[in-house]
Amino acid sequence: MRMSTQPNQPARPANVDTKPWYRHGWVWFLIGIPATSVVLGSIFIWISFTQADSLVADDYYKQGRGINQRLEKDQAAVDRGVQLSSSVLAQPNGDQRIEIRFTAKPGVEAPEMLRIRLSHPTIDQRDILATLVKSGPGVYRTDVPGISSGRWYVQVEDDRGDWRVRSVWKID
Repeated sequence: MRMSTQPNQPARPANVDTKPWYRHGWVWFLIGIPATSVVLGSIFIWISFTQADSLVADDYYKQGRGINQRLEKDQAAVDRGVQLSSSVLAQPNGDQRIEIRFTAKPGVEAPEMLRIRLSHPTIDQRDILATLVKSGPGVYRTDVPGISSGRWYVQVEDDRGDWRVRSVWKID
């Protein structure tokens, strides 16, 4: 028997990977999944604390109580037979011209002015209030800046606030 000065080491098969764990790509991929979740969660928390909640009303109870009063305006428009047709045309200066044609039952007078409120569905800073001036029999016009393409909620009222017509516009 021969004696060796080197300690006995088990024989290694030829196909065994001898790289340390941090040199394998799959390890970093598996670590990356929860790490990405933590980073994105932190970003979302930061956004939620720094951005205003413009869609949430502070006085929702008072707004709910006022719904019945506002529904009466809608019914008054139906009772008077108020019908509005509208168009939005781009102007050379970058503004948009809103034109509304008014029709109603016989005996219902056309108002001198109409008030219009264009509400953006998600960003209340883009809401637009304007007054449409009579430019002919039953025709009202105004020029407004800043109407971006997309969906808008529209409310049109007479100058005295007796009736209201609501609709949704899709502006291209």
